Amino acid sequence: MRRWTGLMVLGLLSAALGVAPARAHEAPTTGGRTDPVDRALERYNVPAAFGKLGRGLSNVFAGWMEVPLTIRKRYAKSDAATSAIAGAAIGVVRGFVRTGVGLYETVTFLVPLPEHFAPVLPPLEYFQQGVKREALPLE
Repeated sequence: MRRWTGLMVLGLLSAALGVAPARAHEAPTTGGRTDPVDRALERYNVPAAFGKLGRGLSNVFAGWMEVPLTIRKRYAKSDAATSAIAGAAIGVVRGFVRTGVGLYETVTFLVPLPEHFAPVLPPLEYFQQGVKREALPLE
């Protein structure tokens, strides 16, 4: 009887060791996360919604930065006064648009519009990584 028990234990161990490497190649069904809160956050796309909220608040509070950025883009040495006035006027309009889009994104941050919480406007040049800006000429 002892011999059969020993053989059964040895057989079960060898079967378990043989199955373990075969199951190692299977992908986890939960995406590697076992926390139900993390799975629920991913299912309802909460990080993207809060990204939209952050973008909206950034546009609301920094929409006015369109004015100096547009003046810098439109500035010409040959006609400084006219280019500065035109840049300021266009910048004010662009600032109102950016602030309005920011209000829209802030209020509707839980609604997945546009598709998959995509940004309505590109980020301000001031906040983009790696963009080098030239200084305004002070002459």
